[in-house]
Amino acid sequence: MFGLQYLLLILTILLLISILVRKSARIITLLTGIITILFVILNNPTYTSFNYGSLSILYMSFRLVFISSVIIILIGIVEIFVSARFNARSGFYVFTQFLGMSLVILFTTNDFLLFYIAWEMVLIPTFFMIGIWGGPNKDYAAMKFFIYTHVGSVFMLLAIFTMYFQEGATNFSMYYLMSNLNSIPLAYQSFVLFGFALAFLIKLPSVPLHTWLPDAYVEAPYEGTVIISSLLSKMGAFGLLFIFINLFQSSRYYGSTLIPWILVALGIISLIYSALVALYQKDMKRMMSYASIGHMSFITIATGGFLILGSGLYATLLYYGAVFQIISHGLIISLIFSTVGSVEKSTGTRNIVSMGGLARKVPFLSFILLASFLASVAIPGFSGFVGEISVLIGSYGFLKIYFVFIMIGIVLTASYHIYTLQRTIFGPYNEYLGNIMENRNEILASLILLIPIIVLGIYPSLILHFFNISQIGMGVFK
Repeated sequence: MFGLQYLLLILTILLLISILVRKSARIITLLTGIITILFVILNNPTYTSFNYGSLSILYMSFRLVFISSVIIILIGIVEIFVSARFNARSGFYVFTQFLGMSLVILFTTNDFLLFYIAWEMVLIPTFFMIGIWGGPNKDYAAMKFFIYTHVGSVFMLLAIFTMYFQEGATNFSMYYLMSNLNSIPLAYQSFVLFGFALAFLIKLPSVPLHTWLPDAYVEAPYEGTVIISSLLSKMGAFGLLFIFINLFQSSRYYGSTLIPWILVALGIISLIYSALVALYQKDMKRMMSYASIGHMSFITIATGGFLILGSGLYATLLYYGAVFQIISHGLIISLIFSTVGSVEKSTGTRNIVSMGGLARKVPFLSFILLASFLASVAIPGFSGFVGEISVLIGSYGFLKIYFVFIMIGIVLTASYHIYTLQRTIFGPYNEYLGNIMENRNEILASLILLIPIIVLGIYPSLILHFFNISQIGMGVFK
C-alpha cells in the first residue's frame, strides 16, 4: 500500500521523541492521531484495492484506522480537560502511541505473519497500562489479561502456519492463504477456523472466554480503561467480520450452519449472561465492564447470522449493524468509563449502594451519567440504537421464534441500567457522601464524547457512506 511505510516511519519517530521528551508525550499522542487521520484521507483506497470477492478488506481497514485515530484524539482531548495531574504519567501516553501504531499495522497489513506480530504487539502497552497504573489487584489483572489473550494468539499463529505449510505457500499473503483454504484436508480446515475463532472471541470477548475483561477494566486506571475498552475490542470484531467470514466462506464448511449457529448461541448467551451478572454488581465500574461484553455480543450474533443467511436484506442489516456497532461501542464505552471516573472522583466511591440522589448535588454530572446509560441501552437518538436495531431486525430473518432470547437479553440490559440510575442519581440524597461537587472541566470533556454519539444516532448515514456498506457488505468470497 503506497505511503504506509512513511506513516509507520513517522509514527516510530514520534514514539521515540515521546520516549526521550516524555513531558511532550500527551501532545505528541494527539499529533499522532491527527497525522494518521490525514494519511487515511489522503490515501483513500478505492473499492477495487486488495479486493476479497466483493468485500475489500483494505477499504474497511482504513476506515477502522480512521475511527481508532479519532477515538485516540477524543480521549487525549478529554484527558487534557479532565486531569492536569496526568502530566506525571507521561509514560502512559507513550504506551498509547505504541498501541495506536500497532493497530495501524494490524488493520492495514495484507500479510498474516505481520498481522500476528501486530496482534501480539498490542499486548505490550496494554499489559503495562494495567500493571503500572492499575488498582490494588493490578498484577493479577494484567497477568490474567496477558495469559488469556496470548493463548488465543498462539492458536491463531498455529492456524496461520497450518495454512502456510498445507497449501505449500511461498508467502503469508492473506488473500492467497484464505482463498486456497479449501485445498487442504478438512481436519486442517477445522483447526484453522478454530484457531482464528478462539483468538477473536477472546479479544472480543465472548462468554465463556470473557473472564479477563472485568478484572482488566476494573483494575486499569480510568484513562486506561477508556482506551482498552474502546480500541482492543475492535480487534476481535475486525477479526470476526473481515477475516473469519472470509475463512469460513472459503472452506468446505461453507453451506453448513453448525459453526454459524455456535457463534449465534455464544452471542445470545453472552448478552443474557452479562446482563444477569451486571444486575447484581455493586461496583459501577465492574457493572459497566459486563455492559461492554453485552454490546459486543451483537457482533457475534451478526457474524453467525450473516453466515447462515448469506445474502438478502436481513444479511445486509446484520453486517451493517455489526460494523456500526464497532464504532458506536468505542464511543459509548469511552463516555461511560470517563463519566464513571468523574462520579468516583466526586463522591469518593463507585459503590452503587453508597450513592443516591446525586442529581440534587451534581446535576450536570448526573445528566451526563444518564445520557451515557441511555446510549448504552440503545435508546433512539443515540448511536447505539442504530447498530443494535439493525442486528435485531436482521436476526429475526433466521431466528424467528428464538428471537425472543435476544429480546430477553435486551430487557435485562435495560433493567440493570435503570436500576442503577434509580439508586445513584434519583431518590433522596445520601448525606453520608458529604458536600460533593462536580468538575466543570470533566463535564466539558464528557460532552466532547457525547456529541458524536448523538450525531451518529440522528444521522447514521455518515457511517453508511463512510464505510460504503451498501457495496461491500455482501457476497464475501462467493
